[in-house]
Amino acid sequence: MKAIKNLIFLLALSFSVAIVAQKKEKKKKDVTISILVKDTDNKPVPGAIILFDDVKQKRRANAKGYFKVKLDKAPKEISAFYPTIGIKKVKYNNSKNMVITIKKGNDHYVIGDAKKKGLNPIQYRSIYDYIRGQVPGVHVNPNNEITIRGYNTVNGSLSPLFIVNGNAVDQDIFGNIVPTNIKSVSILKGTDAAHYGARGANGVIKVETF
Repeated sequence: MKAIKNLIFLLALSFSVAIVAQKKEKKKKDVTISILVKDTDNKPVPGAIILFDDVKQKRRANAKGYFKVKLDKAPKEISAFYPTIGIKKVKYNNSKNMVITIKKGNDHYVIGDAKKKGLNPIQYRSIYDYIRGQVPGVHVNPNNEITIRGYNTVNGSLSPLFIVNGNAVDQDIFGNIVPTNIKSVSILKGTDAAHYGARGANGVIKVETF
């Protein structure tokens, strides 16, 4: 009986140690990063937009140009931009405190070939804003519902088919596209959309990203 009790005690102890170890391991993965965004005059940039691995964060830099966040894992790259100044992308160097200096003329780090085509995705907060400002023939209402002009309701829906990098996606995934990642946007109607069958009955929006 005593041996059984000892065995149960040892198993419980091992289980507790395993849980503690897992919690410590998880805690180690958390990364806290403090970022100061400045311009070339060494002045802070209040309201600078921050991206981790090209994913835009909901919050912006505060009135003193600081942005602090806790992440479950370290990013590979960090970008900071402000529409009237420019953008800068840097490799994350495992530092808890980083300074990113943005200046005019270095926006090619993020927008790539889009700049050559005369596009300026930096000024748009979301892909919906981008479509409103850059894509003719498409209507986006305040609820981010998208319709292609010239189409009537089909099966009670006006939503087009979304194709991102050759794959059909739902609107939730489409809505998460960062404007600075957009390489091109194409609108397909009629015979061009017919290639997609019934799915393209309300037109097709094709997006290629970098």
